[in-house]
Amino acid sequence: MEKGLINRALERLNVSEFKDLAEVKQYLKMKYRIDVEDSVLKKRLEKILNDEKAVA
Repeated sequence: MEKGLINRALERLNVSEFKDLAEVKQYLKMKYRIDVEDSVLKKRLEKILNDEKAVA
């Protein structure tokens, strides 16, 4: 299954480029007009990081 916009943005900006969640939130709002809460971003980021640990 293909990853959604939010997860792809989190992986690219936060995990790869080491941007903070506020910058990811601003990117989503400016580029895609998606307004997402901080708690949602934190939860998705934790899931991404846990999945990476499980694979490694």
